[in-house]
Amino acid sequence: MALAAFSFMLTACGNKQAKQPNNADNNKQEVVDERTQEEDSPASTPGDIGVIRSVWSRNPISGAAAVDGKDIERFAYVFCKKYSRYEPNQVLLSYLKNPKGFNNEDYEVDNHTNNGYIKCMGRFQVSYDVTGCYWNRNNGHKLVAFWMEEGHESDPNLADNLLVFYDYDSATDMMTPEPALSEAIDNAMDQYDEYSIVLPDKGKDIEIVGYMIDYENDSAESTYYIYRWNGNDFKLEKAKN
Repeated sequence: MALAAFSFMLTACGNKQAKQPNNADNNKQEVVDERTQEEDSPASTPGDIGVIRSVWSRNPISGAAAVDGKDIERFAYVFCKKYSRYEPNQVLLSYLKNPKGFNNEDYEVDNHTNNGYIKCMGRFQVSYDVTGCYWNRNNGHKLVAFWMEEGHESDPNLADNLLVFYDYDSATDMMTPEPALSEAIDNAMDQYDEYSIVLPDKGKDIEIVGYMIDYENDSAESTYYIYRWNGNDFKLEKAKN
C-alpha cells in the first residue's frame, strides 16, 4: 500500500465531527445552495468541504462534453467550476483553463490523462488537495470520483475530507451523483476514529486505511481495505497482510 501509516496525525480528516446535521432549517439550506451556485468565486476559508458535502448528492453536473481536453480533464473542469470555493478545486480549474501557462508556487498538478487520473496538491500545506479519476462501466457509462482532503497541522478536528462519485452518461452529457458508493465507505469506516483514501493513478481499485488512534501516546493502529472494482461499482474487502 502507498499510504503512510501515520500521515493521519497531520492530515486527520475529522469525518465524524464534520458531518452535517439533517435538521437544518430551510433558510440555512437556501444559503448553502446559493453559495454553491457561485462559480469561479474566490476561495474562502477551511470548511468549504462541509458545504460541498451538504449539497453535492442532489446536484447533477452537466457540460463536460463542451470542455476541451481528455475525459478526466473535462470531468475535473466542470466539477471544480461547480465547487470552486474549495481552494485546490479553484487552483485545478485555473490549471485546466491554461495548462501551459499555469504557474503556482503553492500548488502542483499531477495529470495522468492516459490513466484517467488528475491531482492538485499543496506544496507546503498538509494534505490540502483534490484528486479525480474515472472508470469505464460495463454499460458504456463512466464512473467519476473526486477525493478532497484538507488537513490541519495543529488541530485534527479542524480538518475534513470528502469522497464523491458520479455516473457520467455521454448521451445526456450529465454527471449524476451516486452517494450510495460514498456512504458505503463512510458506514464501513464508522468503526474507526479516522480514515484516508487513495484513488488509483494505476489500476482500478481504491485503497482505504482506517485508523484507531491513541491520542495519549501519539500512535495508531491501521487497518487496510480495498474498494475493489467489478466493472460497474465496488466491493469493500479487508486487505490481506
